[in-house]
Amino acid sequence: MLSRLFIILLFVPLLLWIFLKGDILFLLFTVVIIGVSLYEFYKMLKEKGYEVASRIGMGLGLFLPVAIYFQENSKNIFSVFRLAFFKQINYDMGGFIVFALMLLSIRQILKEKINGAMAEISYTLFGIIYVAYLFSYILLIKYEFPNGNVLVLMTFILIWACDISAYLVGKAIGGKIFKRRLSPKISPNKSIEGAIAGIVGVFIVILFFDQIYLLIANFVCGISFISKNCSLTYLKVGIKGVHALILALGLGVFAELGDLVESKIKRELGIKDSGNILLGHGGFLDRFDSALFVLPVVYYFMKYVVHM
Repeated sequence: MLSRLFIILLFVPLLLWIFLKGDILFLLFTVVIIGVSLYEFYKMLKEKGYEVASRIGMGLGLFLPVAIYFQENSKNIFSVFRLAFFKQINYDMGGFIVFALMLLSIRQILKEKINGAMAEISYTLFGIIYVAYLFSYILLIKYEFPNGNVLVLMTFILIWACDISAYLVGKAIGGKIFKRRLSPKISPNKSIEGAIAGIVGVFIVILFFDQIYLLIANFVCGISFISKNCSLTYLKVGIKGVHALILALGLGVFAELGDLVESKIKRELGIKDSGNILLGHGGFLDRFDSALFVLPVVYYFMKYVVHM
């Protein structure tokens, strides 16, 4: 319990500051999350006897967010690297996947071993898409929208609101209204009541997010010891009514889906946690599994529903 509390007190303020004020630090945060999560994913597979091209997977997975950052962020000192190649990666993931597939195929041709080629390519490529590609949407959210830093903060607050609401309600009345569990074979403790509460919790937080943001912004400025002049531009998100309901439904469903997908992988491999780097919290992949599915949802929601 003390280790969990220590992790929360240490990392939550740091994450809030990075989301709102970070630039290079924000890229570093993204690269670290992708790198460690991808390492944990490949390590789980290799420990159970599955063959993966982990070095190629890690290299391509770490290259992707860096390429997107250079393309999206024209105000940094590395803007000279905003090449057409990076733009192609950003807006045509097909090109990146084709390159990854060709590289993995060449590796198989150079290997003497015949069996397991398809499996190795599939597992490696799945890791790149599942971890690196999905989490890289955090950079698209931050740099493609005028209030991108606020939207990133909102996304993680909504994920936390969903998790907390689902946990508390599931503990209190889980299984009392709906006898069937949400996914009894994958995650027996998840209840339908908890899943519904998660959506409701997200909806409520969306409606009051602008007020919540002001409190967080003042807190971040209060701990912003790195910069004496703390100024956070206040851009209202202003998601209300039908839009708030759509986002709550989408985020609630896909947050649960992200958690269940990772749980399914771990159950198949017979593993409880993806890692133990976070004391009492498992691995990075355990902590960010919901975000992998939620970040694309928020990006496309803002792009095609709110800003249409």
